[in-house]
Amino acid sequence: MPKTKSGSPRERLDDLDRAILRLLQDDGRISNAELARRVGLSPPSVLQRVRRLETLGFVQRYCAHLDPGKMGFSLTVFAMVSISLHHEEAIETFRRAVTDIPEVLECFHVSGDFDFLLRVLVRDMADYERLIRERLSRIGGIGKIHSSFVLATTKSTCVLPL
Repeated sequence: MPKTKSGSPRERLDDLDRAILRLLQDDGRISNAELARRVGLSPPSVLQRVRRLETLGFVQRYCAHLDPGKMGFSLTVFAMVSISLHHEEAIETFRRAVTDIPEVLECFHVSGDFDFLLRVLVRDMADYERLIRERLSRIGGIGKIHSSFVLATTKSTCVLPL
């Protein structure tokens, strides 16, 4: 988000905006009337603020958080990927390819020993092996894939510390 003359985008948020964002993070399906009641504003005023926050990009989207285990996805893997040739074309090829793989939930271009860190969700080890064999290893320019398997999750949140 571009900065304004007054400074960072965060400076455009007042205490009521932050309160609204905290409540929306906790429950994206909260009614406008309930949101208004909790922050002490009229429903039209809250709706106007929420629309402004959406338009400015503070709220990117709303989604339901599903339980992976109940949906049959029991294995989370962090895959660290090295690109064999470090040039823009290889990096862009990889970026485009992983966006088409639904099992890849997140892809980060990182510094260090590896070029990309992927968070992958699959049903089981056989499913991950299939993903490596049929999808990831077929992306041109990959030098190495190192996998770490999640044994347990201590904390998982999408809530920003506002």
